[in-house]
Amino acid sequence: MRYALISDIHSNLEAFRSTLQDIEKQQVDKICCLGDLVGYGPNPVECVDLILSLKKKGKLEVCLPGNHDQAAIFGAEGFNYMAQDAIEWTGDCLERSGAKASDRLDFLGEITQPQSRFFQKNELLFVHGSPRNFLNEYVFEEDVEDFKKLEDIFSYVSKKFSAKYCFMGHTHVPGVFVNNRDGGKYEYHSPKDIQDSFDGKFKLGSEMLLVNVGSVGQPRDGNPQSCYVVLDYEPGGSNNYLEYKRVDYDVAKTVGEFERVRKSCDRLHIFLSERIKDGR
Repeated sequence: MRYALISDIHSNLEAFRSTLQDIEKQQVDKICCLGDLVGYGPNPVECVDLILSLKKKGKLEVCLPGNHDQAAIFGAEGFNYMAQDAIEWTGDCLERSGAKASDRLDFLGEITQPQSRFFQKNELLFVHGSPRNFLNEYVFEEDVEDFKKLEDIFSYVSKKFSAKYCFMGHTHVPGVFVNNRDGGKYEYHSPKDIQDSFDGKFKLGSEMLLVNVGSVGQPRDGNPQSCYVVLDYEPGGSNNYLEYKRVDYDVAKTVGEFERVRKSCDRLHIFLSERIKDGR
């Protein structure tokens, strides 16, 4: 099976469309969305409609909730003022989105139920934040030095879920953590490392992995291109691997959508559109 793993779309319609067009070229069997379909960006209604179309076509394996999806339904808590303004505006948009508003809200309500916060298939585990805090825990590259934190997270993967490979989003920064403890720390590989040292394809072998799939709609690794992962996996297979994909999209058009929204309200702060130009 070939999977496309996407996350953190954040209401960026142009990025989402371009990513799906690239996914179509990869001949994947199913798409897994790891959360934050909405929030921050200017096109929440259209992005929900796109994910619903994937579901209708049978292409969507799962859509997990992110913390912004949760906040759109249940209210923002612990968000900074820019994120809170954006998610409150998002909720208003969805509620006033016409005849299909109830379908959109029902979908978000369904995926944000507690039992829907993770997905497991064989030894694969999918979450938004981390396996010990599905919605809100960040796992960054620098955590490779935090032996206790990663030891605990890997323990959750193996002992609570009996899984081996965990795929995450939330940080908007792609990379692979390997459970190869040496000298009190773990291995970490960025997409550049994987391209340079593994010819772009990172094998799923005997070691446990935590894999951040990056962000479609708001990358924060200094690269404005959308980011997602192609996972080629068969249970018990010896040639399983993952590959990062970067996709150009019309950033200027998305910025224009932000400007369109700001003409009628001030809920989408200019920083949210400026950051996508540089991938920060």
